[in-house]
Amino acid sequence: MASVYPKGDKWYLRFRDETGRWRDRASAARSKTEARRLADDLERKCERQRLGLEAIPDADGGGTFAALLEWWLDTYSRVSPSHKRNTSTVTKHLLDSALAPLRLVDVTSGKIESFLQAKSEELGPQSMNHLRRFILTAFNRARRTGRYSGPNPATEVQRRKVPRRTPDYLRATEVPLVLAALAAWWRPLFATALYTGLRRGELLGLRKSDVDLDARLLTVCRSHGRDMTKGGHADVIPLASELVPFLRTAVDASPSALVFPNKDGTMMRPDVDLEGRLRRTLRRAGIVTGWTHTCRKKGCTHVEPAADAILRRCPVHDHKLWPTAQVRPIRFHDLRHTTASLLMMAGANPAAVQRIMRHHDPRMTTEVYGHLAPEYLRSEVDRLQFEPPAPPPLAAGLLQPPAKRVLAKNTRRSKTPEIPTNRVARPRGFEPLTYGSGGLRIQQDSRRNRAA
Repeated sequence: MASVYPKGDKWYLRFRDETGRWRDRASAARSKTEARRLADDLERKCERQRLGLEAIPDADGGGTFAALLEWWLDTYSRVSPSHKRNTSTVTKHLLDSALAPLRLVDVTSGKIESFLQAKSEELGPQSMNHLRRFILTAFNRARRTGRYSGPNPATEVQRRKVPRRTPDYLRATEVPLVLAALAAWWRPLFATALYTGLRRGELLGLRKSDVDLDARLLTVCRSHGRDMTKGGHADVIPLASELVPFLRTAVDASPSALVFPNKDGTMMRPDVDLEGRLRRTLRRAGIVTGWTHTCRKKGCTHVEPAADAILRRCPVHDHKLWPTAQVRPIRFHDLRHTTASLLMMAGANPAAVQRIMRHHDPRMTTEVYGHLAPEYLRSEVDRLQFEPPAPPPLAAGLLQPPAKRVLAKNTRRSKTPEIPTNRVARPRGFEPLTYGSGGLRIQQDSRRNRAA
């Protein structure tokens, strides 16, 4: 049983550790009662570890946090398609941080939260969530392989809330302008991106054997140099009839087994500047949001924003201002958003759009692109009606007062016999008129009473 004793100006705790051996440890308790409570807590924790109910901490504290990250990069991240990006991010933000030299047992959720909060001015919420994911994944891998037996401190760190933004896309009227402004060599690649929604790596790794132009089918089974897509499975999607000529041209012009190679037949680099080519194409196609006129004289900083490219002169040096078109910040990946957006706006079934875009979760299709559907929630929002509805035609006719009948001179009157007034019972409320003997008896009794 745990005990306490004073020594000098401190209270010492005597307890049995996780191996059953007696240990003495100095505490920061200020009283015997507080020291007794700490000793009991420590005794219970070590007992749980002896019984296997709680993990026993490593003798070296699990190593340093930096060593854990390097082990995770070399063991698990290396086989992923995003290894290069993972290595760059971990090296820049985590291996040089205050967490790197700490032992794993000393890395707590509070220290991780403080580290992420200090990065809030430098990084956005999505980037901070990526850093949290790196830490969480590294600890989980270490626990599963037995490298570290303690708890995962990143599980207690909350994810940052990322504002949801509607992705930008090309409008239907802009797609022909973009395709016409592209060079002949690049036109089939961009047309395939627009008609199929394939990702960059899937386009660069597409092979001729994956394309069946007669059946108008395309098999997506690889991404750049990997024989697997981002989703981890192969998919077969249909080809639009307008895309077939573009693909046929690309297949005939390709000198290798790839559909979209370099001119020498080799595979394009994964970082090929497709965004820059798209921006220049938008500028040539006239799809701009405005113009910036700049004075190019050395030392002059005069800049004029304008809605057109009409010639202007610098008010200081009277030099001609150089116009630069400002295009929308559309990425090459936004061409994939264009495919889904235009399909939804054209009234395509959301389930079909999900299959074409190869979304694993159908909610992603409806939540991101559902607002573009022609009848999206319109029938439901029309339930809000604050003005009294117009009466239906039948009710309107019944509620209107009877119109006076105007008979023509030669119009024959109806031969329907009229009921004498003295034989008609007076109606009360909505009760129907009564023509039976009961009604006559009531009228005769009424006349006798008046005569008497």
